[in-house]
Amino acid sequence: MAKISQREARILKRRVIELERQLDNQRSRWSKDWPGGVNIDTVEVNMSEWYIVKTARLLGHAVVIVPGDAPKLLVYGIPLPKVP
Repeated sequence: MAKISQREARILKRRVIELERQLDNQRSRWSKDWPGGVNIDTVEVNMSEWYIVKTARLLGHAVVIVPGDAPKLLVYGIPLPKVP
């Protein structure tokens, strides 16, 4: 394994800190109840559908809803980045 210089090590350390900060910001933004977002509609669903979304959130997933074939909506749980 090749050795790296102190200069390169400092550059890489700064890069790692920056990437971790980005992940923390992303997780913070996704894991809250969308404080920076805009609620464009509220949809009433049955309890089993409500629990699908609730479970995804408890598992640490962001929930994204996209249109499918009309009149269906597709619900996706997207895992949030893991913080070491």
